[in-house]
Amino acid sequence: MPEPNELLRAARLRIESPTTPGEPLSRQELAELVNAQVFRATEKISALDANHVGKWERGVIRWPAARYRAALRVVLDVATDRELGFFRSSRATVDEVDRKTFLKTAVGAGVGVFVAPKVPALVSAPESLAATIAGPTTHYRRLESFIPSDQLTPAVDAHLRLASGLVRERLRTATGFGVLSEVAGLAAWLAVDRGDTATARRHYTEAVRFAETSGHPLLVSYMTASLGHFAVESGDPRQGLLLIDRASARLDRDAPNTTRAWLASLHAVAHAAVRDRTSALAELRRAEKLVSKRQGEPRWPWVFAFDAPKAARYQSAALGLLGDLRAAQAAFEVAAPSLQMPKPRALAVVDHALVLARSGQIGQACSLAAEALAVGRRFGSERITARVRAFRASLPAATVEARELDNALAALYEREAL
Repeated sequence: MPEPNELLRAARLRIESPTTPGEPLSRQELAELVNAQVFRATEKISALDANHVGKWERGVIRWPAARYRAALRVVLDVATDRELGFFRSSRATVDEVDRKTFLKTAVGAGVGVFVAPKVPALVSAPESLAATIAGPTTHYRRLESFIPSDQLTPAVDAHLRLASGLVRERLRTATGFGVLSEVAGLAAWLAVDRGDTATARRHYTEAVRFAETSGHPLLVSYMTASLGHFAVESGDPRQGLLLIDRASARLDRDAPNTTRAWLASLHAVAHAAVRDRTSALAELRRAEKLVSKRQGEPRWPWVFAFDAPKAARYQSAALGLLGDLRAAQAAFEVAAPSLQMPKPRALAVVDHALVLARSGQIGQACSLAAEALAVGRRFGSERITARVRAFRASLPAATVEARELDNALAALYEREAL
């Protein structure tokens, strides 16, 4: 039996959770931070999860791949591999096997090589086939926060085509359509990030239709609300509010608190966008009450917990739309520690910049917007750059404090023209 790696476990437990102040870093949070660090250092995609970290801590893997060890040293703030209990072993590591399996079955070099011809031989039951299709989707969902959407899109689009064919020909079941809905929803999200609203709307509509075919109430609510929030952010808040209302109505009595808290937060932003202050504040109070209750593990189709800091992110956005500037700033301060991934943080920072500008803190607001724009450029996120452009348009043309931001925006256009 492998000897547990107590040094690695102790190093993880020394770090505070970015989403639950006062609690130690969870295995899943460590996996996500390592994935982000690997991409920052190497621009290579990795797909670690809590299960993989568990193998390290149980001693099943004693010598992870070099990029993982380097990322762990940065995240856990140590100087050597020995401090994390890692040493070389003569036998092949599960780490390498898992990586090769993922690359063959999930990424497929971005052109849809999902060993489709081999699937019938490898999979004998419909549920197993569904799990095989769903596996890469889960990895992609965890990756999208910190890698460029244009790099991930070819793989996801190819996976969507493959999944559509498999479900149509071999898996016309509730589970099959549920898996297909999740892939379509991810494709929609990536289209949003690229600024392709027509494609995003089409994929979201597909995701809702597939979810309804699956008959899974949580999935239907998740996809319908996601479409609604997309409509709100695209400048159609009344239609978005109707969709979010519809999503709430589809929930059954057993829906977890985290689901209801997320929907209440989306409702609050939508009500704020149509200037319904009373309803927006009521939904914010409801979300705050729900996240204060015990959450437990996220339930599919959610892959991340929805906790108080995440709720505060929506609270900040809603209060900013309502003009409650001090309250919006306070909410952002609560949300900030949980904003670890570059793209979500950049979007939140632009919203915060708008609040600061309305409070008269123009210089700080412009600096934050410039930082967000740099993230948008690095990750090719039109969603972020469009949000920064809208921020700049909200300021007077001759704003002196915006000169650096103006130069950065001009450089963006020059780069695009090359």
